[in-house]
Amino acid sequence: MTAAGSAWYVPAYIALRAGADRPPSHRTAATACLTGWATVGGSALVLFLTEGWWPVAVPLTAGAATTTALRLRAAILRRRESKEAARDWAELRAAPPVPIPRRPRALLVTALCMAAAMTTGVAALVTAYGVGAD
Repeated sequence: MTAAGSAWYVPAYIALRAGADRPPSHRTAATACLTGWATVGGSALVLFLTEGWWPVAVPLTAGAATTTALRLRAAILRRRESKEAARDWAELRAAPPVPIPRRPRALLVTALCMAAAMTTGVAALVTAYGVGAD
């Protein structure tokens, strides 16, 4: 049974070897997995080497308690990581949209002001010199 558990403990071992590339919750869950399978394997060895259940019950109980504690710790860490990720995504979504540049409107206003100034200048010249007043 322990050899068949390689579908679980080999990926857990690889996750631990990855180190900081994995989130703390994954590493803690991988440690719990390895602890659980080591408990099963160690208990099987003790069962073959001794007679009776008491020598087997002690490491089995200790390993089960350790595995359960590690798994609960991994669940707590995962919940924290999920909340932190949700908070980060909420901040990203809550960011104000990038304002549209006002350059086209300012350019239009500048052009209209220039046209008005030129028209006023031309009207002043026509009035001053009497062009077309013959």
